[in-house]
Amino acid sequence: MFRILVVDDEPNVRIPVCRVLAAMEGVSAVFEAKDGLEAFEVMERHEIQLVITDIRMPAVDGLQLAAHIRNKYPETDVYVLTGHAEFEYALKAVQHQVTEYLLKPLSKKKLEEIYASAYLRYRQRKEVLQLNAIRSQALLEKRIHDLLHDVPLPTFDENLIPPYVKIVLVSFSTKELQSLGEASVRYFIRGCAYEAFSGLGTAVVCLEDRLITVVLFTERYDKEAWDLQVKETAVWISEKLRLPVKIGYGGDATDIKDLSLMYIRSMISLGFTELSRRTDAGEAIAPIVRALLAYVHKEYAGGAQLADFAQIHQVNANYLSNLFHQEIGLTYSQYLTQYRLTQAKRLLRETHLKMYEICELAGYKDPAYFSRMFKTVEGISPNDYRTASVSS
Repeated sequence: MFRILVVDDEPNVRIPVCRVLAAMEGVSAVFEAKDGLEAFEVMERHEIQLVITDIRMPAVDGLQLAAHIRNKYPETDVYVLTGHAEFEYALKAVQHQVTEYLLKPLSKKKLEEIYASAYLRYRQRKEVLQLNAIRSQALLEKRIHDLLHDVPLPTFDENLIPPYVKIVLVSFSTKELQSLGEASVRYFIRGCAYEAFSGLGTAVVCLEDRLITVVLFTERYDKEAWDLQVKETAVWISEKLRLPVKIGYGGDATDIKDLSLMYIRSMISLGFTELSRRTDAGEAIAPIVRALLAYVHKEYAGGAQLADFAQIHQVNANYLSNLFHQEIGLTYSQYLTQYRLTQAKRLLRETHLKMYEICELAGYKDPAYFSRMFKTVEGISPNDYRTASVSS
């Protein structure tokens, strides 16, 4: 949308210029004003890309208008019209405020040149903005994907996170997206999921082999609208892919550090891990990963550090971490958290131990952190979980 504003107190100058510009291809609207004050009002109501203004006008003149535009609308091109007697004055006064200064009268050819030059700069700025937006979105998706898998957000990228009051997460589980063939199909799915949720806030969509995870940053959380959009998106994905789709709700949180826990919650609700899939299919798991699983099941109440296990077995820790993620479908940290919570739930159901004791037996030293993490993943507090288990 390329909009032009012509400002001149003489109608016999202003109206013909507007008429010529309005006929040019690509111009969406031409506005007019008789002085700087009217021009201020027009620019408050409309986004203007090009301003052509006379230099001498009542109330607010062209130089004052140019200074105002340069300060408030720096991307707008400003051309100032001057008479021969004003040219030297204009040259000195406006050389840092306008795109160009022009001598009256303006020919049609000169107007065409002005428009072509301004429109080219507008398109170039727009392309740069679009490219920067694409890059920022791609980097945001990468950082959110990292957070889902318990990789901390670098301090220098914290400004990427959109403003929010709530963070909401949902995962859609399908058969392997790789089976769809063309990468363009997967990008189409991601783009449509992004558009579907963007009306509710800032949406980030992460694609994995069999998961489409949507993270929504919203300043006005409407649970009813969110639930409806989730259901409609699941139906849409199912129809487009012709595959069954399951919904894994990750809940909501106010702290971005809880994203990994929300992701775990969605995995639990889907019953989705690579381990369960491989076990059901009778597929083998790498021996070193089996040994690491046994280590978790034995040492979860203590440190259960992957680095310690890697050192004992003389395996590169990064290699082992990547292999575990590939084989199990969760990061080592996520699996350890999930297993600890499973044991905590068992203790809540089957014992009368105090909460701090269950906390320690599950591998956590801080009861407050344990309680917050439990509620983020399970949706209810440990005490409420115990009460519900007893009553059922």
